[in-house]
Amino acid sequence: MKHKPKIIAIVFFTFLITTCSQPQPAGIPEHLLEIVEANRAIALPPFPDDFAERADIFLTQGLTSGEDLRISKEKSQVRIPGQHIREIRPENNPVASISQEDATKDITFLFDLMKYGYAGYQYFGGDEIFLPIRNSMLERLANMPEVITGTTLLRDILVPGLGPVIADNHFQLHDVTLEAPRLSARINEEFVLRKINDDFITVIDTVEYKFVEATFLEQKVDGILPTLTRGGEVVFVFGHFAAWDQLGPKPLSVLLENVESGKRRLLEVRLQVMASPGMDTIVFHESKRNGIPVVVNRTLQDPYLTIDATKTFYESGESLRGSPVIVLDLRGHSGGISSSMENWIYGLTGNRPSGRAFEIFSLVSRTADRFTGSLPIWTKSTFSEVLTLPLSNKNLVIVLTDTNMASAGDLIVGHLREFENVVFVGTNTRGMLVTGEIVRNVLPRSNITVVFGTQLHLRPDFSQFEGVGFLPDLWVPPTESLERVLAFIERYGLANK
Repeated sequence: MKHKPKIIAIVFFTFLITTCSQPQPAGIPEHLLEIVEANRAIALPPFPDDFAERADIFLTQGLTSGEDLRISKEKSQVRIPGQHIREIRPENNPVASISQEDATKDITFLFDLMKYGYAGYQYFGGDEIFLPIRNSMLERLANMPEVITGTTLLRDILVPGLGPVIADNHFQLHDVTLEAPRLSARINEEFVLRKINDDFITVIDTVEYKFVEATFLEQKVDGILPTLTRGGEVVFVFGHFAAWDQLGPKPLSVLLENVESGKRRLLEVRLQVMASPGMDTIVFHESKRNGIPVVVNRTLQDPYLTIDATKTFYESGESLRGSPVIVLDLRGHSGGISSSMENWIYGLTGNRPSGRAFEIFSLVSRTADRFTGSLPIWTKSTFSEVLTLPLSNKNLVIVLTDTNMASAGDLIVGHLREFENVVFVGTNTRGMLVTGEIVRNVLPRSNITVVFGTQLHLRPDFSQFEGVGFLPDLWVPPTESLERVLAFIERYGLANK
């Protein structure tokens, strides 16, 4: 079982928070404004007074300069070909054969490397969890032939040992990522619900029914999610947010009540996957659809992030300040250097995001590729506690998201959540940010690539983010989100401000 901090339940606070007093674009339905405000509160919870004390338990302590120097020297003896940090080429394949003695040394080195270089070491259990795993790996190896393949070491020892413990979408052993369980929403658009007074009403065969409750696997759940119809109307549909890869296709049980007669009926509702479209690798592209500026940004990674592309991207933010509404298409965003998006946000709004969706702790050690002349230490980011949210933004920005948005793509959504007049449409992001500042290592005798993060990202409430991501305001199939958003803008007159 993955060892991780307490997971705080995800709740869709659709109508619990009243709309703030900030000026809002005319035409947006009141209940959508309430959804946006509620979701901002979920994405940006306050930091508790004892945050620093509670965070310390997730930071590896007792690191020594002597061990750090020893491990970093062994690490430096391995040549790492110049390439994208997660790319696997033929020359990166595990060796064809390795002796038990050398495999033992590589296993031991891997755990030393993790303790002194991996920011998630203590977060996922520290010595208490990892040393027994290391010893179990060595015992398993001792019962194998005297010579094994590097692939056997990888797939029969390393991955089975670490996979059940590490839930980090950045952690990679050769071509295997030690992923967190992936959560996503599934919906059913056959039935449309509209909020009338305090009830959610749907019509089936000309008969009006009131939504009573929903259950999933015999547990009560919210059962409805806000969405956009193809005509751009803000409505609700039956849906559920869960780790579907572990559950398989399961129905949602919905209890309805006939508005006129009071008679109740139970529906077994089949839910559909909201698939994401395949996307090109684009740093920046701007066009107009129905007169609406559409800005596309799908990566901020090298080698795509050229100086010219960065400059054009930043300038577009400033040039769009007078636009009543902007669509920012981030679907499929693969991450990279988030500062370029921060500059775009500043160009558009005149304000920089504080980054307070996470507190970031950096492991400063030679092993983590950060030189230190003393003991390995942790440094942390500092967000501005004096900022009052939401930050000012005069444009309506509609952000398109999907579950393929990851890493810096996640972080960008956290930044944009800080601003007023921003609506998120699509699905939740990937949730790939428990660690960051990724480095590439190689086990010297087996040639097995090890990729992990040297920064630890903690949420203010210590809730689970990996595999969960940030949630949208309107759950819309990403393959249709742009078209539905354009219909939404036209339906509510949002470009006529």
